[in-house]
Amino acid sequence: MERALIFVAGAAVGFVLGARSGRQTYEKMREQSLEVWHNPAVQEKVSGATETVKDKAPQVQHKVGELAKKATHRGTDTNSAAAATTGVPRGDATAPTPAATDSPVSPPPSGKHTQSPN
Repeated sequence: MERALIFVAGAAVGFVLGARSGRQTYEKMREQSLEVWHNPAVQEKVSGATETVKDKAPQVQHKVGELAKKATHRGTDTNSAAAATTGVPRGDATAPTPAATDSPVSPPPSGKHTQSPN
């Protein structure tokens, strides 16, 4: 299905770029989009949105910085918790992992698959 959609999209692009009528259609769409873009009402909304983004950017930057600090702090808590429960610091490549000392992985259960085919 995905390949069919890609093929159709490619054929449409080829028609627009290759055929005379496709080129005319492209030029008409381009002219209409430029008319809309240069419309004073549209430009007023664009200016308003730009100003809003400029006004809110410092607040967003501050909030993202706080969230990044929290995430970093939580990451260090996770490392110390892992070291406390296993007795091995996280990231120590020389220490055996719990999976290496356990018995081999058992085969998957037999029965119906829960995933639906694509």
